[in-house]
Amino acid sequence: MKNTPIIQTIQHNWLNELKNELRDTNCVRIVSPFVTENIVRHLLDNFRGTEIQLITRYNLNDFYSGVSSIPALEKLLTENAKIKGIKDLHSKLYLFDQKSAIITSANFTNGGFFRNKEFGIKTYAAETISESISYFNELWEIDKSNLSLVEIEEWKKKVQDIRNTTIFHNPLPDYGKSYQQKLIGSNKRYFIKFFGKNETRVDLTHHSRKEIEQSCCHYALSFSRKSNDKRPRKYRNGDVVFMAKMIHGNDYAIFGKGYTLAHDDNRDIAGIDDQQHVSWIFDWPILVRVYDVLFLDTTMSNCPKMSELISDLDYSSFKRTMERHQRGYENIKPWNSLRQQADIWLSDTGAMWLEKKFNRALAQNGQVPDSFINQFYRGIPLD
Repeated sequence: MKNTPIIQTIQHNWLNELKNELRDTNCVRIVSPFVTENIVRHLLDNFRGTEIQLITRYNLNDFYSGVSSIPALEKLLTENAKIKGIKDLHSKLYLFDQKSAIITSANFTNGGFFRNKEFGIKTYAAETISESISYFNELWEIDKSNLSLVEIEEWKKKVQDIRNTTIFHNPLPDYGKSYQQKLIGSNKRYFIKFFGKNETRVDLTHHSRKEIEQSCCHYALSFSRKSNDKRPRKYRNGDVVFMAKMIHGNDYAIFGKGYTLAHDDNRDIAGIDDQQHVSWIFDWPILVRVYDVLFLDTTMSNCPKMSELISDLDYSSFKRTMERHQRGYENIKPWNSLRQQADIWLSDTGAMWLEKKFNRALAQNGQVPDSFINQFYRGIPLD
């Protein structure tokens, strides 16, 4: 690779680029939503290594329409390739050991390699290759099992059964694993609970340890008691709740996370013991107990902000604003959903955004140790 640029753009001759990089490659890793037979034939004819790993889609509608090919996957399996499937996959990536990577718009298809107007880069930069391998491995871990020839035969039958009928048919199934389900689960609901009042907002130097000491956030969410004795019944066992401190600038800093227990009318009312340990709880006596809590061990300045969430996702941030958009409403203002509310229900998109932001902040700042949390009152013991 003497005098070879560390990064090159690619606009033409995709097959030649593939063949060149396959030379002396032992393991080729491919991410491509669509795969067709002819390009698989070129791969197998030119690859002399030992391992092929492919991440693609398992949406049978793609195979029915012809944009992707079951026989192409079958051919790869007969050559001992390992294949996994991800729902809604869109990225395209070609990795050749740890020596080079092609990042591109081109699928592993005739269209991607010969017909379409595609663009990409080939890189020999070690850091970029390392990051690309990490991305591949993250996708690879979403699907825990490799595709089998038994599954291939089942898919071929399902697609052929539809081809044999002229009757209108419902969409075929997608057997790919979901990145969203891996990150936030398929049956979990996500909320953000607000801590503080408008007149008691704190600045960015406020530390999460101080908030734990001053509030009961390590064992419960607290709500005011309405005149009609309305209870927070939307919370179910196992729902995820992020905890957000109200900060100056009309913003919120998300500093903690836990799981909820459904409100119990008898257990979850602050009593005398609670009032002795938490002075303000008389005004906020309705509780939702939380468990498996963790808090960012940092000041509010390093916590994910509500303003960032809304700036990035707009109406897609919250369940209610997303539903309003789907019903055709325009000029939706997500900030209005927070006014005079104790909490907010996140959309799935908002939950994914916040999970990633929170986990990144956790990796950078660490979590408050249990030894600190356990020194404080934890409410009436749970049965």
